[in-house]
Amino acid sequence: AVVSTQSGHYGRGGLHAFVDNCGFPNQLSNKADLTDYISVIIFNVSAFHASVNFQTAKYYGFAPGSPSCVALPPPKADEQVTMERILSTLPSKEISELTMVTSYNLGQFSPIEKYLLGDKSLGKGDLTGETMLVGEKQVECIRQLLSKMQELKDKIRERNQNKSYHLYDVLSPDEIPLTTQT
Repeated sequence: AVVSTQSGHYGRGGLHAFVDNCGFPNQLSNKADLTDYISVIIFNVSAFHASVNFQTAKYYGFAPGSPSCVALPPPKADEQVTMERILSTLPSKEISELTMVTSYNLGQFSPIEKYLLGDKSLGKGDLTGETMLVGEKQVECIRQLLSKMQELKDKIRERNQNKSYHLYDVLSPDEIPLTTQT
């Protein structure tokens, strides 16, 4: 079977409004290619999304470190930059507060979120659930995936034990939602 983006709601000639289909081929002619592209999509809506979006408050919540806007144009190459210039360039208190609140809220998990590796005791659902309509082969694949994710989670937790610095655990399987929420 061939999966094609040539027709349908994607528009004529591929993915509508994107130059060169964003690197996506006009057709996939074998299972291996389809598996690769589905894997990329799943990674992007789960792990990559978590690594980028659930960190917003850490980076955008401090206005001097990552201002959402600036009040003055950038200095010219030969202009001396003073502390007064830097402070005048930062956004107002109101804009900074709005940025902090927005980044905090965008970085929160949804209360209905399902995770790659959930924990029922913490109210985190996972890949296995009452609403999943899958066959025996898929259930076995899910079990193998969950087992490998548990191993990865344990390795991350072991690595982080007794560390004195802030730990990067964003991509631990128990912190990655299954997909983006709409």
